[in-house]
Amino acid sequence: MSIASDNNLLWVPPDISDLLTVSVEGHADDSTVQGMLVVNGAASQWLTGTMDDYTYFELLNHYGIDPFGFVGEVEDHMALLMK
Repeated sequence: MSIASDNNLLWVPPDISDLLTVSVEGHADDSTVQGMLVVNGAASQWLTGTMDDYTYFELLNHYGIDPFGFVGEVEDHMALLMK
């Protein structure tokens, strides 16, 4: 299931950065929570142009997120929003 087609409904976020937000489970350890905060902060920086693509993708990769898969899913969602 992807964010672009959850239950055949198209989710429109209040802020575009919400599409790049990650979350962790409630019982996650402190380092995992800190990683989530870093990744979510980086998403905002990347969207505003204060972080370049290479740095953002390297950061995602460092935290175990496939950058092309993650951003590709967001691009697919945006394409549906633009239709």
